[in-house]
Amino acid sequence: MKQERLLSEGEAILAAIRQIQIQLECARASFEDATDEALIDSYIYEIIALQKKYEYFLKAAKEMGLTSGYQRSAI
Repeated sequence: MKQERLLSEGEAILAAIRQIQIQLECARASFEDATDEALIDSYIYEIIALQKKYEYFLKAAKEMGLTSGYQRSAI
């Protein structure tokens, strides 16, 4: 039962990492296209927040031994 829970948690963490990577790509693309100063600022804050979230989940994945396919350079 504990093994199943760990697998489920690990899958959720890896799914969160993949989702954050997609969100980062979108935020960066939007930042590149933005011309309004307010939008540029908002994308900067969004990218920073997503990077922090990515670091959190990457640390959790490392603690579970799940990070063979992920690198910090992805942020």
